[in-house]
Amino acid sequence: MQHTKLAIVIRRALMVTGVACLTGYSMQGHAQTSPTPPPAGTPSSSSPDQASTDASGKTNDKDKKVTELNAVSVTGQLAAIRKAQAIKQDAVNVVDSISAEETGKFPDPNVADALQRVPGVSVNRSGGESSQIAIRGFGPEFVAVTVNDRQMATASGSRAFNFDVLPSEIISVAQVNKTSSADIPEVDIGGVVNIQTARPLDFTGIHGAWSAAGVNSNLTGDWQGKTTPKASGVFGWTNSDHTFGWIASATYYKRKDTQLNTQANSWYTNQNISQLSPGPGTAGYTNVAVPETLASNVVDETRTRKGFSGAIDWKPFDRLTVQFDTLYSSYKVDPLEHEFGEYGNTGDIQSITTDANNTALSWVRKGSGPNVMANDYVMSYNPSYEKSTQNGLNLGFDIDESTKLSLDISNSKAWNKQSPNGYFLVIGAKNFGTNPTWTNGGSNEPPSYSNILSTTDFGDLNAHCCNAGSGSNVTNTVNQYQLKLTKNFKDGVLSELAFGAGVTDDSVKSINWSTPNSILCNAYCGYSISVPPDAVGAYIYTAPDKVHGVSSPGLPAQWIQYDPRAYLNWLTTPAAYNQLTPDKRAALLAGLASNGGTLNAAPNPGSYNKVSENEKTFFGKALFEGTMWEKPWALDVGVRYLDINSTSTAIGQPPISYYIDPNDTSDGQVAYGPLAPQSADGGYHKWLPSLNFKLSLLDNLIYRFSASKTLTPPELSNLYYNRSFGTRPNSLTISQGNPQLQPYTSRNFDMGLEWYIDDASYIALEGFYKKVSNFSTLVSTPVEFLTNQANGQPLIWTLTQPINLNSSKIYGEEFTFNYQFTHILPDPFDGLGFLANYTHVSSSTNLNPGTIAASGKFAVPGIGNSANASLYYEKGPVQVRLAYNWRGAYLNSISYGAGAQPDTRKAYGQLDLSASYDINKHVTVFMSGTNLTHQHLYDYSVYPNRFLYAEADGTVYTVGVRGTF
Repeated sequence: MQHTKLAIVIRRALMVTGVACLTGYSMQGHAQTSPTPPPAGTPSSSSPDQASTDASGKTNDKDKKVTELNAVSVTGQLAAIRKAQAIKQDAVNVVDSISAEETGKFPDPNVADALQRVPGVSVNRSGGESSQIAIRGFGPEFVAVTVNDRQMATASGSRAFNFDVLPSEIISVAQVNKTSSADIPEVDIGGVVNIQTARPLDFTGIHGAWSAAGVNSNLTGDWQGKTTPKASGVFGWTNSDHTFGWIASATYYKRKDTQLNTQANSWYTNQNISQLSPGPGTAGYTNVAVPETLASNVVDETRTRKGFSGAIDWKPFDRLTVQFDTLYSSYKVDPLEHEFGEYGNTGDIQSITTDANNTALSWVRKGSGPNVMANDYVMSYNPSYEKSTQNGLNLGFDIDESTKLSLDISNSKAWNKQSPNGYFLVIGAKNFGTNPTWTNGGSNEPPSYSNILSTTDFGDLNAHCCNAGSGSNVTNTVNQYQLKLTKNFKDGVLSELAFGAGVTDDSVKSINWSTPNSILCNAYCGYSISVPPDAVGAYIYTAPDKVHGVSSPGLPAQWIQYDPRAYLNWLTTPAAYNQLTPDKRAALLAGLASNGGTLNAAPNPGSYNKVSENEKTFFGKALFEGTMWEKPWALDVGVRYLDINSTSTAIGQPPISYYIDPNDTSDGQVAYGPLAPQSADGGYHKWLPSLNFKLSLLDNLIYRFSASKTLTPPELSNLYYNRSFGTRPNSLTISQGNPQLQPYTSRNFDMGLEWYIDDASYIALEGFYKKVSNFSTLVSTPVEFLTNQANGQPLIWTLTQPINLNSSKIYGEEFTFNYQFTHILPDPFDGLGFLANYTHVSSSTNLNPGTIAASGKFAVPGIGNSANASLYYEKGPVQVRLAYNWRGAYLNSISYGAGAQPDTRKAYGQLDLSASYDINKHVTVFMSGTNLTHQHLYDYSVYPNRFLYAEADGTVYTVGVRGTF
């Protein structure tokens, strides 16, 4: 047993001296002992008189006597690969990670982009960037994320963590825990990602790094358009006796890009097109599936990311270590959307064809009457400006050489308050005298409209909807307190005992911003008010070239756009409201008077939701180590107890009347009643045992087995107590949360073999099985609510709310092959390396057209296969990496949009390239290109020819220079 531990320590010393010499980052845990000072300006290696620390921060005093070993300096991507492999090999639980190549140099521009290289990890993409991750098919809601072992707030409005808010330059290691251990501060079914930042005592003297680059993003793959800046700097100082140090970093990143997308919003099923009855066969046209709309969008975006982080390490005396961390990040997205839309309305279809699945293949719409389709000229702006902070203080006290006590206190806050600045506005021109014809594009292309009026004619513009404001303001606050006691043992198989307790207060609140009481739409929806082009600054917009598979084939090259603020201002003038009927004019003027004379957005009290959670935790864990048949083994066994109490608070404002606009029968309008506060309590308590076993069958062959029970809290949106209403006449819906929801729970089993060929090459095969219970399932029930003002008949709404109902078995395999060709290829080809992994995931519950029901349908979103392959070269001053990332088709949502039908995303593969050249030991030039093959996203509903969404983002190039000192 002692021989095995000494071998591990020697290998770690080699890794630290050889791998980390330019990475600038420690492989140690959060509360660490200070190592012997290295030469000034370089990271430290393990000290011979200090305890070694593994990737999980577990200290082992039996390894204290370590001889310093000299090694060849290894830097760059090979250093990061070796470090990640060492972390995986040393851990008792199943771990994968991505490490920084050197100070301030993470291997990808975004943390999520880097994590997608990890076996079993796939990403959700938006706007050309990766924003959230899934692990082994479990989506972002099932993945916990901590920063330095602390929960970090997010303004996503859900439990899913948005990685795009974190600058990658401040990250040292992103570690993915795929199996649970009792002392990991968070528990989640998919896994736990811990992001580690640099520690000052990893260095001595003055040290730092900087980079400056230009970023170019475009749809065509050519370097064109505006190039924007990206810059970062890391600077620190540590004293010579290694008792005090600080480090600070700052980043700035700006990217301008243009995105094309086409969307149908949702599909409505069971549509009765009564004017065409009885239709073909015996069923007639009573069960037709039609899309909600066809909207083609050009989004001109500016994305700006700023970040700052700082850390202080101080040892006022030998037994006490004080660590302070602060982090600030802001991520601003300004997306101006130019949209050409054609809204659906089954009431004006005069002929239609369908396939065997009742999916519409084509239709012709009427050219006269009140429901003639309009060419909608839409201006939309939905900005976000998410700011995140985290501050943490850790006190580590060595009671004696084998007993350590740590106290960690942290606060984190995130907020997004850009909603008042947004808008979604429509001016339309009805297609009188034509018969707009819709054609299904099949399974690989969006549908299209033909036979419509000119989209550049200013002659007949009319006011329509909709709103100032853009969604929710979200604020999330987390206060966390963690206490941990660790005792190490020098003799016997018991190696370590750890106990801990913690308290976390987490609150999320949101409120929507919009034009109050729908006064804009209640007055102007319906295309009945003529709009002078000059009054709203109307102009002809020229769209970028179409992208096959993304752009609608019928999309015009040009269409009308206008000044949104001028339009909003004009709607408040007599020239506009004097065209209204007396009752609408009176209602509008009253609404304007109560809103300061404008149509500006204001907070809607009836949309207020808040969820407050208090979590108390306790854990106990034992680590055993020994030999079996002269083979070293380790056993990590423990239990974690969670006690959660929650309160959901809302202010409801239900509709009190409903009517259909006679000028646009696809539009249902409502008046709302008085505000009414409401609240409900919820909570649960769970025991979560875990076991991880590791056996070295050979010196370089490891067998692993893990068993655990984990949980994922209910989605925040499902705990919200408020009701929301969908008022389209062909889809009257009520959505309501359930504060008493229980968490998802899972029993997990993992088994694997890992063969470590050398310190940068290994083969691993792992299998996993999860039996997950208490899935939240949306159940829909028809209810009578309100009456139709036109005929006095009661309206039938569909009430949908989540309940704990279903279970599923998730199982799969992961295969990883990493190989560095140093020993088998001659110079200069010995710098080649290859990394590949493939993850296969299956579920016992799947949605298919034969099993989809109107209520209670269930499957696990996110389940799908994934793969990565990277070919890299590192020799002398040259580094090159070509990486391909692929994610198979998966269920994106069980119930998407107003039609509440499943949303499936097709398979997606992306090719990236990065390269660098060291001019000298202090200066490097670099470049990268992402999505070189211009791949795009594509979603459909139930059947492949029910198109939902397609998006093209193009390629992003980055060229710059980096320095270290």
